[in-house]
Amino acid sequence: MSSVAVIADELRTLLGSMGVRTGPGLERYGLAGRMPRAAVLPRDEAGVAGALRVASEAGLGVVPWGYGSYQSIGSPPLRYDLALDLSGLDRLVAHEPADMTVRAQAGIRFARMQSHLAAHGQFLPLDPPLAEGATLGGVLATRSCGPLRCRYGTARDLVLGLRIAHPDGTVTKAGASVVKNATGYDVTKLHLGAHGTLGVILEATLRVYPRPEVEQGWWIGSVEANVLQDVGNRVLASPLVPDRVEYAEPAVARTWGAPREGPALLVSLGGIRESVAGRAADLRRIVEGQGAILVEAGGSPRICASLSEFPWSVRGPADGSPWAIWRGGVLPAESGTALAALGEAVTPLAEMEGAATIAHGALRGVLRAASAADLVQGLQAARASLAARGGYLVVLDASASLREALEPWGVVPEGLDVMRRLKQAFDPKGVLNPGRFVGGI
Repeated sequence: MSSVAVIADELRTLLGSMGVRTGPGLERYGLAGRMPRAAVLPRDEAGVAGALRVASEAGLGVVPWGYGSYQSIGSPPLRYDLALDLSGLDRLVAHEPADMTVRAQAGIRFARMQSHLAAHGQFLPLDPPLAEGATLGGVLATRSCGPLRCRYGTARDLVLGLRIAHPDGTVTKAGASVVKNATGYDVTKLHLGAHGTLGVILEATLRVYPRPEVEQGWWIGSVEANVLQDVGNRVLASPLVPDRVEYAEPAVARTWGAPREGPALLVSLGGIRESVAGRAADLRRIVEGQGAILVEAGGSPRICASLSEFPWSVRGPADGSPWAIWRGGVLPAESGTALAALGEAVTPLAEMEGAATIAHGALRGVLRAASAADLVQGLQAARASLAARGGYLVVLDASASLREALEPWGVVPEGLDVMRRLKQAFDPKGVLNPGRFVGGI
């Protein structure tokens, strides 16, 4: 491997003196107690491709960066030589309101892109946590999303095409630039949720939607988790087309403003005013037919923001005790009951706050304990509880004292061989985020 001075000089020739950072200033790119030997800040696709080519030839380990919102997710890198800062690729390249598409570079702040779309009465229906500071590339690479997935799906349903820089410096395009059906293998989806291990997202073309004229929410209450689960299943099976159907454990429901004690569902409907009013009457009939209680939650953006930001918004307790935030998955029809069972499983060891997007069986929450040992055992109990239902649990972030001790990915999933072969095909030298993904990929 070449010395850092030689590599830095080569990168400066390629990117200019302002495009390479060594020494002071690298603290911004610290990751799990590790620091890169240098950081590069390319301003265009050619700069990214050139930096990757140099890194590949020198056998460096490269970690792509935006603003670091999701860098806590995943294992520490096995090698961390170069931080690849994509924040300079921040252009909104094209917006075609009539075609309902937008094309933007990976380094654009997600909130800035949404503000532009809002001025045209449109939005990208992804509501990831930490959206104010996240980049589009970070959202897509981690496949981060929120409760709106109930109606609109995840990034896999909204991304039409990508431009990708590969570890050897080549740049390719996958997917399309218009909304249409496609045949053949969808390479685009490989990079969504791959955590930058197969290639670096440079640019994305996405499907956008009209902003709803109104949004209205309702709390549905019952002392029984299985009653709420049944109501949620019936709402999803009905013609209501809800924007959100969120199950909240008691502590979370109180935080979100539920009007009574115990677990609760939050259902929101969006669209034109007359449509929402008609569907609201149908919702009331479904709920009352199941013996549950329906209370208006209003159309407050604060509630929707609280749903999207949880559990990242409640990461660290004030007393400094150990904590971990997590996401998990089970069959959609078991979301609420699985979350309730998980809470019972960890109760002797840790406190839990949790919520679930019932439509997708997507669970998320935070665990807190009096000691690190209790938290580790609590996570083991949580994983065992979900595994008994065919589910899984991934740790997204944890208090600093625990990050090295916790295995973020949990049980290695079936199909790991396929994932390893893909990594070998796309990144044979192990340049990109080495060891950060599941199974040490």
